[in-house]
Amino acid sequence: MITIRPYDKKDFRSVQDICMLTSWMKDDITPVSRAYMCAMYCDYYLDNQSEFCFVAEDDGQVVGYILCAADCDDYLEKMDELYLPLVRKLSGKDHLRFVAQQRVEQRYIRAGYTAHLHINLLPEYQRQGIGTQLVDALINKLTQMCVEGVYLVCSNKNDGARAFYEKCGFEDIDYITGCVVYGKKLFSEDE
Repeated sequence: MITIRPYDKKDFRSVQDICMLTSWMKDDITPVSRAYMCAMYCDYYLDNQSEFCFVAEDDGQVVGYILCAADCDDYLEKMDELYLPLVRKLSGKDHLRFVAQQRVEQRYIRAGYTAHLHINLLPEYQRQGIGTQLVDALINKLTQMCVEGVYLVCSNKNDGARAFYEKCGFEDIDYITGCVVYGKKLFSEDE
């Protein structure tokens, strides 16, 4: 039976494992690729804004997660200071791409999408409603904290993920090279 629950520090390694197993580097997992991917896509959230992270658990095993930076200003500051130096050292090209993407993403923050998220499930747990439960848990938390809106970036070739985000009420708000940006407003400016 699947349980959705808040992230706990004991889940750290499991979340990193899923980050790797669902990444484009899944066929070449090395200590270097693991450090690189986790620095870019999960460690900040777990270290700094874990109250906005949830896991899906099946019989005691973490099988998926949703991670969120509800405070993008803190995210940008700490990523630049603590996590991107490792990325720069391991892959200068990807560091430059990541920094450029962060600059572009400033416009979403200014438009009221002040949080962003990452979600991953092991393949055998996809298309079972678990992702929707993770999104619902996060949206409930963000709403309680009066976060105005949330966004994410998705490959424009990932039709399954795109359909999932749209089903969860996200709208495409922008397109950047090879990607669609999805956003969901939680509060309007009038509320």
